[in-house]
Amino acid sequence: MKNIRYILISSIIIFMLTVLVHFVYDFLNLDIIAIFFPTNESIFQHMKMIFTSFFIFYLILYFMKRRFSYNNIFLTNLISVAICIIFFLVIYLPIRFRFGEIMIFTFILLFISIMLGQALTCSFLKKDNYRSLNILSLTIIAIIFIILGYLTFNPIHNDMFWDSEHETYEKVTK
Repeated sequence: MKNIRYILISSIIIFMLTVLVHFVYDFLNLDIIAIFFPTNESIFQHMKMIFTSFFIFYLILYFMKRRFSYNNIFLTNLISVAICIIFFLVIYLPIRFRFGEIMIFTFILLFISIMLGQALTCSFLKKDNYRSLNILSLTIIAIIFIILGYLTFNPIHNDMFWDSEHETYEKVTK
């Protein structure tokens, strides 16, 4: 029962974080935060938004880990977000390229993807502390943010990076 409660509450928090994270760059419009927050409406930028939302959630969890007796926070973060993004893209991309953007479907699929990632990894939080795997996971997360930052400023010209709303591959400055 505790796992179901954790999965539901954490999924709701991460989902709400994605909504908030979506608009951070629009409000602040600073190049340094473009590394972490979406700068346009491309699929790539939305996957960056999901990655950042998970990281923020697990960073908060890290500072509260003693209260909940959690271990392996960064390992859980990395695996959970990978599951979420892969599951989301496998279902979302064929539907989007065939039918276009269906916003309600996208939100429902995102929430289900978050829940799946949380459900499949929540048991890691109560396992013995895998210190070396957590350090490796945190290192991989940092490398991913570096790659996300690089790709934000040097986007690849393909469908994943195309912002159809603004008709550009580049970050949108307001």
